[in-house]
Amino acid sequence: MEVVPAQDSHVDGIVEAWEEFAIFHEDKDPRYPMVDNVRTGFEGYLRGLMAAEDTLVLVAVEEENVVGYSIAQIRNSSPAFQREKFGFIDSMAVLSTCRRQGIGTLMLERIMDWFRSENIDMIELTVAIANQVGYPFWKKHGFKPYLHHLYLKT
Repeated sequence: MEVVPAQDSHVDGIVEAWEEFAIFHEDKDPRYPMVDNVRTGFEGYLRGLMAAEDTLVLVAVEEENVVGYSIAQIRNSSPAFQREKFGFIDSMAVLSTCRRQGIGTLMLERIMDWFRSENIDMIELTVAIANQVGYPFWKKHGFKPYLHHLYLKT
């Protein structure tokens, strides 16, 4: 198994992994309903991210099959803060059949290497409260809560 930057040949596999990730969240929280043609929409979004200079899309590949992916970005802070830029992990998913094998940790190490090479020393991400798979993973790697993201449906 290896973790490499995503290429066009990986897009279908990433979309498959993302769809499993999206269904996992949709099943846990009604605020994640998907639209028709969700795969087409995500594929276009993904291709845009893969072309962006401030984004790193990685895939975990085993025997030429995508078993996980991650999307990390460098974002600009508000001009009110001293820190000009920060890292943001948009998403990371490992196929349910491949979890607990160190794949997520390998992708996170590559992301951290990239952030360090770009002089990024603050990394943020969001994780759904109901995600009892992801939340312990991020805590295990030293991420701490600092903000509560609230919503109101009217």
